[in-house]
Amino acid sequence: MRSRPRYNTSWHTKRKSSWLRNTLLLIFIGLPLILILAELIARGAILATGSTNQIAPNKTVAIAQSYAFKLQDANGNSYPGLPDSGRLQVRRSPLLGYELIPSQSSDYWQINDQGFRQDSAVPIEKPAGEIRIFLVGGSTAFSNMADKNQKALAFKVEKLLSDRVRAQNSSPEKFKPKETPYFADQIEAMRALPPRIRDGSYRVIAAAVPGYNSGNELALFAHKVSAYSPNALIILDGYEDLRSPSNQPAHEIGNVDQLLRDPMAQYRQHQSQQFKNWLNSLYLVKAWQKWIAPADIPTFSSDYQIFSAEQFSKDPKELQKRIDRYVYNTQQILKLAGDIPTLIVLQPEITGKQNAMTKEEESILKSLGNDYSDRVTNAYNVAEKTISSKLPNTKFVSFYQLFQSNNQQAFSDPIHLTEAANDKVSQKLYDSIEQLFSVQTAPNSLNSDITPQSFPTPQPTSTLEPPKPTSTPNSLSETLQQVQRQ
Repeated sequence: MRSRPRYNTSWHTKRKSSWLRNTLLLIFIGLPLILILAELIARGAILATGSTNQIAPNKTVAIAQSYAFKLQDANGNSYPGLPDSGRLQVRRSPLLGYELIPSQSSDYWQINDQGFRQDSAVPIEKPAGEIRIFLVGGSTAFSNMADKNQKALAFKVEKLLSDRVRAQNSSPEKFKPKETPYFADQIEAMRALPPRIRDGSYRVIAAAVPGYNSGNELALFAHKVSAYSPNALIILDGYEDLRSPSNQPAHEIGNVDQLLRDPMAQYRQHQSQQFKNWLNSLYLVKAWQKWIAPADIPTFSSDYQIFSAEQFSKDPKELQKRIDRYVYNTQQILKLAGDIPTLIVLQPEITGKQNAMTKEEESILKSLGNDYSDRVTNAYNVAEKTISSKLPNTKFVSFYQLFQSNNQQAFSDPIHLTEAANDKVSQKLYDSIEQLFSVQTAPNSLNSDITPQSFPTPQPTSTLEPPKPTSTPNSLSETLQQVQRQ
């Protein structure tokens, strides 16, 4: 009888290691093959059924991504190592710090040939009868999160002005007459009517750029806006100055210098960015982000779209320096504007609505923490007092608490507004512009003895001559120094 073979420990070890090796090999080879097969099946199924839109990010995330910056060089290439998932193309500028690249568009906005948020070009030479109002500021003035140009602040204000002129011409009896009436009862009835505004073709031009503070706006007005012969100027800003360190004369983007100092870090960041972009292009990942773990807005955010308490100083001296920078730059704009009527508006912010918040707004504010509310509220209060005292002869209005009694949602984040909120802001801006362009009723030509009624005298609408050519500065700091010497 043959004896049963005996298995030693060595044989068991070899068999176990062989099984482990085969299992790992199967995983390393099989798993990628399974993922590739799943990607091909998903891609084929989605393309075959025409369901591509179903895996696109939700609209809010898509809009936020479209407003995030995509920094490009002079040749239109992205900087390796810098985030490039945004859609709003910008480039560095020695004059302005940075600027929007002209002639670009997305599903939610359009930038014209001059770099303004407009549907059509703005020629240097102003057409006869056109009244130009320029809106400058940061992302709130730019109307971030508006899903098309026609829902942006500038377009809404322009429509209100155009409707007003049309109403004056079609129903003149509803407005103060061009001449003072002859009879006393007619004069009494005239007092209850709204004033007429200057007749013409109003065009409100959105020259705002997301992230701009007063330093950028000063350079923008001196080197660009003034050349287009504005009849009025609206400056809607404040938030960026309050959160920008006082030692920064203006806001700049893209930490290119730091990347150049550390090429290896730049290379690693570039490779990481390339891998991330490739990963996000997969249909499986898109489906995962759509239905399983939706992408968060900060995934596509530029620095101006990120908010925190640390951006606002708790040091009273530092806060005052930031406000003084704002006041000084605004004074320089007013000096350059000369006789051009100018409206200074402190932009709205979510802490100004604390008594009437929706659940969505409460969630936004809660995510920022108590320090944020305390610091921002204090910063706005100090800013309002300082601006009012240092710009006494300027038409200044604060929109900080504009929505304090509004029970509807006004904010989609700390400073960007919903469409309904943009409607309210545009109406308030229109009311102020109406005063700038109101027309005085002329004396009655049939009876010069009748004293005309006293109505607000419109400010002169003479335009500012374009700045004289100067040597091209090497940096934004030199730009601001040249502007201040003018």
